[in-house]
Amino acid sequence: MRRSDVIVVGAGPTGLFLAGELALQGVRVLVLERLPEPDPTIKAGSINVASAEILDRRGLLPTAEDVQRRLLASVGAFAGLGRNNALVNQLDRGARGTRRFPVAGHFAGMLFRDELVDQGDPVLAAHTAASGGVLVPQYDLELLLGEHCARLGAEVRRGVEVHGVRGVGVRGVGGTRPADADLTDDADVVVETSAGELTAGWVVAADGGRSAIRRQLGIGFTGTDPQLVGYQAVADFDDPGELSRGWTWTPRGIYAYGPIPGRVLVARFGPRPQDRDAPVTLDELQAVIRDVSGVDVTLKGLRGRATRWSDNARQAQSYRRGRVLLAGDAAHVHAPFSGQGLNLGLGDAVNLGWKLAATVRGNAPAGLLDTYESERHPIAAWVLDWTRAQVALMRGDEHTARLREVVGGELFTAPGVMNRVVALTSGITQRYDVADVVGVAGVSDRAAGPVGSIAGDVALSSGDRLADHAHDGRFVLVDRSPDGRFAGTVRPREHRIAYVADPASAASPSSLLVRPDGVIVWAVPHDTAASDTATPVTATSDDGVLKELDAAIRRWVDSP
Repeated sequence: MRRSDVIVVGAGPTGLFLAGELALQGVRVLVLERLPEPDPTIKAGSINVASAEILDRRGLLPTAEDVQRRLLASVGAFAGLGRNNALVNQLDRGARGTRRFPVAGHFAGMLFRDELVDQGDPVLAAHTAASGGVLVPQYDLELLLGEHCARLGAEVRRGVEVHGVRGVGVRGVGGTRPADADLTDDADVVVETSAGELTAGWVVAADGGRSAIRRQLGIGFTGTDPQLVGYQAVADFDDPGELSRGWTWTPRGIYAYGPIPGRVLVARFGPRPQDRDAPVTLDELQAVIRDVSGVDVTLKGLRGRATRWSDNARQAQSYRRGRVLLAGDAAHVHAPFSGQGLNLGLGDAVNLGWKLAATVRGNAPAGLLDTYESERHPIAAWVLDWTRAQVALMRGDEHTARLREVVGGELFTAPGVMNRVVALTSGITQRYDVADVVGVAGVSDRAAGPVGSIAGDVALSSGDRLADHAHDGRFVLVDRSPDGRFAGTVRPREHRIAYVADPASAASPSSLLVRPDGVIVWAVPHDTAASDTATPVTATSDDGVLKELDAAIRRWVDSP
């Protein structure tokens, strides 16, 4: 049996991006996917800012911007009607290089309003570089990431169905085996597939919400039962009649028509179909649209396949069993509103990739791989609650309608509230607890945010950006000391840390150590006009700061 360092099960966005991260670090990775070709079925229609920044850090943003330009051109006059005109215009400006924070999306069908967002907010202003690459549908993203994997040498093998995993030396017995009875932390894993058995040092299950591997391992998947059934498709209408553009609430549920011509999303509260695995027929979709919208539409056909989903919200109790890990929908499922599942999965992949690669290479600091679950599990739990809250506000009864009026008409229009909601939905507010090794705890950098947060659009005096130095997946140390005092600390690890000398300015006073996933794990301000944010570095504090930087490197990069 040919052995891979890592086998990734599932070639969705999570699995493909993870495979690219591993290959970027020299790991031999094989992706197994049951579908013979990428699925063109309409799913998530865009990515959020945090995901666009992930692409930016790997040099993939120009391709994403090309996708956005093409999509905006196809939308044309359909989305240029009424209130959607401002949305298309601002996204088009981003695609043409005008950098501002993209105010695109909704909360429970209440569209974000650009005029209520303060673009001068430093939280948003620090995340504008990727504004031209957010309108990337899931299918286009999978094509983009598939090409990325091919360039890096990550093999994607399609038409292969995975039946289960077992430890090396344990005979396959078929069916469900006792949880983790044959998997250990120090033994290879056999993957049982329709193409035979394959062996790997590690396996990552990115095989969706009904993950066969998660079920086989007996990992608990707890949460809340669904309240609604949703459908999404691109359909040919005989006449859309009085279907409203954008989001519309009704006594039976909620629907959205557009902005892509023919795209319709409809969600109906009530019982689920008896056979939820049965393909969605044209008649079923037409009946649901008529029931929820109250408009007697007639569908002539479907472009591709219609999908059926629910707001089933569940999370794996553990993300790891021995040398098998869970990522993406295999680790968490919830209502797909705002594409949160796609973005959450990409966040899993970028967090796990460099940690698993270091573990495979054997130079990971102690406990590094454990931080994947400790960091990502709380983020997913928050997203589940975020989507549950939206579903609660989508009900069609009069009490919920009045609540939407209060939330949308009063709370969202209060100063600063729309900024906060947009920031939360965009993913840029995610923060990890790295306080055990930071330099000056809670340091705030106007361009990058606090330690533990995602580094945004960090501009450098050379004219390029921090993201430009992260394409190869290394850590990045931005040294803004006047004398380059941190160069000696990272020189022995140049293969793991990209060193960037960038003398401090009043606009960006802090030196930063940024992980491959964009998270700031160390920062220290310098003696500049902006040093009021924390105690500045002086000659007397040099030794302590250097020790703190060394501690951060030992914690996250490797020991000498």
